[in-house]
Amino acid sequence: MRAAVALLLLLPAAPALADPPSWRQAITEPDRKRLSLLWKAWSEAKTQVAAARRTAEWAALGDLADPAAHAEGGPPVPGNYRCRTVKLGSRNPGMPVWVMSATTPCRFEIAGDELRFVAPLGAQRTAGRLYDDGDRMVYLGAVSLGSESGLFAYARDAERDQVGVLHRIGPKRWRLELPYPKWESTLDVIEITSP
Repeated sequence: MRAAVALLLLLPAAPALADPPSWRQAITEPDRKRLSLLWKAWSEAKTQVAAARRTAEWAALGDLADPAAHAEGGPPVPGNYRCRTVKLGSRNPGMPVWVMSATTPCRFEIAGDELRFVAPLGAQRTAGRLYDDGDRMVYLGAVSLGSESGLFAYARDAERDQVGVLHRIGPKRWRLELPYPKWESTLDVIEITSP
């Protein structure tokens, strides 16, 4: 018996399973800064929309356009959803400060131990990972154009990277907030609803 115990003590210890990487480890430095400017993006977008006399459209969005709106509940479950994107504000002179897309299918899916969000249709498609972060989830993803095959992955091309947060704003409704996307708007807000 003693020999067996001694032999076990000589065996190398099994490697400890690493915790899944947090968003703080995965995020790029430029996106860390963009994420820290989320409130500023909301404020700037609202100012630009008001200056363009589109406040009625902003108000009509209700909780979708209220950065303080949150509802109790856990993360979305994997499955099919409906999405529409509202582009608020403009980073380029002459571009519209208010653009709302048509509603398209999207989904949450599990890949290994990751919860992923995928919006595979439309002129600008998005896909990325969601990380738990208290009462919100941090999103790290990438945008692909509708004319391109496949979907880009986060941190492969800085011009495609997206960063944001996901909040539940109703029993079957979420809001993905993407500050300072690389193209066009000041803030993209994706409304995600369960069918």
